[in-house]
Amino acid sequence: MDVEARTGYEASKLARERYAEYFHNFHDMSLAGLRFFSVYQGFAGAEEHKGEFANTVAQFTDKTANGERPELFGDGTQTRDFTHVDDVVRACELAADHELQGIYNVGTEESYTFNEMAAMINDELRTDVDPTYIENPLEVYVHDTMADYSKLHEATGWEPTIDFEEGLKRVCEPYKDSAVTKN
Repeated sequence: MDVEARTGYEASKLARERYAEYFHNFHDMSLAGLRFFSVYQGFAGAEEHKGEFANTVAQFTDKTANGERPELFGDGTQTRDFTHVDDVVRACELAADHELQGIYNVGTEESYTFNEMAAMINDELRTDVDPTYIENPLEVYVHDTMADYSKLHEATGWEPTIDFEEGLKRVCEPYKDSAVTKN
């Protein structure tokens, strides 16, 4: 689909891809632009220091496990293609090993609503914490995402190995003994 830079963040990602194209054309370098879709891992370690900027799965799990209501924009029907960090690392390794040139999507080709994610976290933690729905404060907000990773698969054989259910179990595991469970 056509790429449109509507925010500074989007413009920076597009600029990165254009610089890679320049270095390829004028310096004969192979540079792959990997477009990651909603990468997640657990809250502790690499995510905890990010606070409100940590991935959504980690934030929601941490809040839910502690009996706090996670905040959802709008009605929670927006979707994301949640991709486990282990699959992303493997995609990066394969892109480097194959010296790829071009733009490649890294995702699962499956999307879940934020409402589904919140329900799955509650099921996994055996909690009953409803999200708080708030008005979306962002002027520009992508409602739905889902990757098509076929180009990366054709070039390297990569495909995701951790589906969202399994990845969510991994994220929830450290909270199992301490979550505020439902009665």
